[in-house]
Amino acid sequence: MMAKITSSLIELDRAADTLLPLTFRDKVTKQPIDISGADIKFVVKSGFTLIPEIDPSNPLGRLLHFTEAHAAQLSSKAKPFMVTRTVDGMDQVLWRGEIVAVGFTQ
Repeated sequence: MMAKITSSLIELDRAADTLLPLTFRDKVTKQPIDISGADIKFVVKSGFTLIPEIDPSNPLGRLLHFTEAHAAQLSSKAKPFMVTRTVDGMDQVLWRGEIVAVGFTQ
């Protein structure tokens, strides 16, 4: 299942795994940036950290694979998240937003 994304809100379904392709474009040239080998993390505040997988359908991107267990850790109230890239020991924030889970609760 694909995540529902509205602006910077990611909505996960508690009843299924969710795959979210992760790509970035250069702000000036609008060309895709190769993040396939980058040290990237998806961090949910007071929640979990997810390391993106290699995306088999996009050699320049990564793939966020949220399991039902990840969704179960979230409530129906949105939590802040950020995607970071570590370069020379320093974290650079690439994207901020909120994440929420919908559907049945456990």
